[in-house]
Order: sequence, then structure tokens, then C-alpha cells
Amino acid sequence: MKLSTLVHHLGTMGTYNLCDTEITGITNDSRKVRPGYLYVAIKGYKTDGHNFIKRSIECGAQAIVSEERSSLDTNIPQIIVHNTRKALSSLSCCFYNNPSQRINLVGVTGTNGKTTTTFLIKSVIEKAGYETGLIGTINYQIGKKVVTAKETTPESVELQQFIAEMVAAKMKFAVMEVSSHSAIQHRIENIDFKTAVFTNITTEHMDYHKTFSNYMDAKAELFKNLKKDSFAVLNADDEFSEYFADRTNAKILWYGIKNDADIKAEICKESASNITIRLSYSGREIDVKIPFVGLHNVYNALASVASAISLGFELDVIKAGIETASTVPGRLENIPCDRGFKVVVDYAHTPHALETVLCALKNLVKGRILLVFGCGGDRDKEKRPQMGRIADEKSDIFWLTNDNPRSEDSLNIIDDIKVGIKPGRSFHIQANRYKAIEEALSVAKDDDLILIAGKGHERYQIVKDTIVPFDDREVVKKILLKRQ
Repeated sequence: MKLSTLVHHLGTMGTYNLCDTEITGITNDSRKVRPGYLYVAIKGYKTDGHNFIKRSIECGAQAIVSEERSSLDTNIPQIIVHNTRKALSSLSCCFYNNPSQRINLVGVTGTNGKTTTTFLIKSVIEKAGYETGLIGTINYQIGKKVVTAKETTPESVELQQFIAEMVAAKMKFAVMEVSSHSAIQHRIENIDFKTAVFTNITTEHMDYHKTFSNYMDAKAELFKNLKKDSFAVLNADDEFSEYFADRTNAKILWYGIKNDADIKAEICKESASNITIRLSYSGREIDVKIPFVGLHNVYNALASVASAISLGFELDVIKAGIETASTVPGRLENIPCDRGFKVVVDYAHTPHALETVLCALKNLVKGRILLVFGCGGDRDKEKRPQMGRIADEKSDIFWLTNDNPRSEDSLNIIDDIKVGIKPGRSFHIQANRYKAIEEALSVAKDDDLILIAGKGHERYQIVKDTIVPFDDREVVKKILLKRQ
């Protein structure tokens, strides 16, 4: 694409050495620059892309977009803009010919439940016979192409590229998780959503957003940009849904259990592996067996039902899609165990998520709940004592251990968690996550359940600047195998 075509979409700007050169790709990562690329320098959370302009030119960058003019002696075109994140979003949308306008895209946001909800929506659409793209915390799926996710919502240039690939593959539907970071960083600014879904909201990412109000505003961006013929799917039982309802021009579909809603559910039966609900919509009732446990998964299922309705699917297809949904990796995932007790791995890494999962499991366990968990380093220190309190109140025995300590000392993180635990309460401290899991497995008795929380599908630990291979699920299997 010609540079003049791309620059046309940027509005007010300054230009130097501008010429109508051919652009073969766009990136904000200097390591990905190839000859003919347009390099966009972004001031990130930890590093400043402006420091890598020289490297990008050495790698073959054909033009530079930045927030300040480079002092390098070069004849390469430079485009100066006020906000390079916004520019990257606009440029990427133009370069890939605005692909979201040619696909029915569902965006799911909220503190918890995004991943499970997107998997359920995808299951329903595929049950109706349509191949469906997926972008989320676990991976990005474009047909048979599966890319391990580095972040919940990719940077705008990758996001536009993935959607363009889905369109090229003749897909009519795609589902994606929308993080609060992506909204603030303009990654979704040039994306057209057919449906936007809100699951729930509790305090998270305060290290980044600073205030709950800022966090709410970030989530609201998804709904503020919806067109009038789009749908906002909102949780009628979450008090904050009204905040989003007031900020959207889209048609609203409400779902819930307690309050009035367009799509309602009544729980009929619960077992150790599923929940049967009576679903009500538009004067019709239908029983649906959700292949997961916990009240939170009833809400996730309802959000997916409402999303599928917004896309025009019938209840019978929706029922079939939910009932045949496969296990979501790392979300209340059962690890095979023939020792008389159960082992479950879950991604719960927030106070609300941990409490929700523990409450769901409490009704399904005859014996004790043994909990292994930690908290991530360089993230939300305020939630650490809250998670300590929840472990104290909702589990019988628990181990405080490593999660992803990052740059922090793991024992300092554990000390922060201990603040929420009542004096005199007994618990275990084992910073080595492998050993903590091993200890829990050695203590478990018949009818007990071990919950290993915080990392779920993740296959690594981040210690300082090192990524260490570590998968809770594989660790459990390895330890059990050793003890046969």
C-alpha cells in the first residue's frame, strides 16, 4: 500500500521527507521490521519505541511514525503524530482494509469469565455449521492455525491482521476477549463489533488503571463505540451494567438469574460435572445442561446464549452448542487421578474468581478442600491480603506459594498475602510451586479435592526476566506418576 494512502487517515500531523513509497508491512516492534515496513514508535509501559528507530532503519524500515522528530541523519520519511498508539490502530485498519466490517465479531469484556464465555459462544456458532475465529487469553485461532496468546487482546496491528486472515478464510463469525488494557491503548478503536458482552466487574489491574473509575471507563470503551444496529449484552445481576447501558447506542439484551432480564435462567439440578438450567427467552422455556460447574458458569452460559441470540441463532442450536462445549483449558480443569481424591486446576487469580471457584467446589466435595495458590509479582498488591482472607475462610488447608513473581521476591509477595489471614490460622508456606503441589498431593485423603489456582492454562513461570517452563497440569501428572 502507498504511504500516501496510509498517511491520509492520520489527520493533523507533521511530515518530513515525505514521498509516496510502497509500504509492505506495519509494526511497532523493531525486531519485526523487514525491508519496506512502516515502523511506528510507541512509548510503552516499560520501554520507549523511539529508542529503537535507528534499529528499525537498519532493518529496512521505509518510513517512521513517531511522536517526536528523530535526530538521526536520514532521508527516510517521518510522520509526527500526537499519539502513536492511535496512529498504529488507524494505520493497521487501513492497511488490512478494515476487515472487521466483513465479519460478525463478538467482543467479550469483564474481570472474570471472558475466556469461558468466548469458548461457549464459539461452540454454539460452530454447532450451527460455521467455522469461527477466536482471539483470547489462551490462544488465537484462525481455522487450523493456532497461535499461543502473549496477551489477551493483541496489539492493533496483529489484531487487524488476524481478523483479515479470518475474512480471507471465508469466516463469517469471530469471537474475541477485550481487555481493559487494549481499550485504553486504542487496540480496538478501529474494530466494528456486531455484539459486545459484559460478564462482571471487580477490582483488578489497579497497578495500571490506578482507580476503579478508570477501570470502568476502560471497559466502557467497548460499548461506547458500538453502532446503533449492534448489540450490547449486559448482566442484569451486576450493578455496574447500568454504567455501560448509559454509554451505548446499541440495542441491549439483558441476561440474568435474579433480576428482570430478556434471557433468564433457573437452576434445576447440579452434579459434580454439570448444571441443568431452565432457560427462558421470548415466551419459550428450554432445559440446557451446562457441562461445567458453579454459578459463575451459569452466568457465562447465559452471556453466550444472549450473544448467540443477538447473532440470529435459534434456541435449539444454542442448546446443542452449549451442551457439547469442550473443557476450557485451565478453567476448573480436572486432572485424571485414581487416588480417591480429585485435583482441579483453575486460572482464578483475582479475589472474586478465587472465592467464586471455592464456593462452587464446596458444594461438590465430601471431604476437604486443599488449596495451592500465590499472587503475581508487579501486579495489584491490594488483592494479595484479600486472597489470603478468602483462602482462610473458604478452604480447609492451604499452601502459599509462587505464581509469577516477576521482579519481586516471592517471600515478600507471600508476606502480603499473609496480612489477610486471621491470627492463629494454620497454613503452609512453600515458595517452590512444584514442592507446594507435591506436598498437597501427599496430604490429600479420600474424598478431598485439591485446587491449584492462579495459573490455569499457563505453561510457564516468570521469575525476574526469565521465563521458566511450568504447567500445573503436567506437574500434577508427573508427581502422581512418580508415586505409582
